[in-house]
Amino acid sequence: WKALAESLKLDRVLKSLDLSCCNFGYEGVWKILAASLATNGALTSINFSDCREACVEGWKALAESLKVNCALTSMNLSGAEAGDEGCKA
Repeated sequence: WKALAESLKLDRVLKSLDLSCCNFGYEGVWKILAASLATNGALTSINFSDCREACVEGWKALAESLKVNCALTSMNLSGAEAGDEGCKA
């Protein structure tokens, strides 16, 4: 996951990324991906549908990254398990 996140930080070509049905497993992965989304200026669409096991801290990190990402226009979260606290993020 770290390699993917690092490449997303530098990428200026990839427009769409499908990470559906990925079980990232622990909050560190979500934080790593969120940090890369904060700096990625090319990605316009990302699919996190049916991603499981995201913790509250991961959802918060994702929400923070979206505050600074100006390129992303579409994000699919259908079936992702955010829970009440994750939704508040």
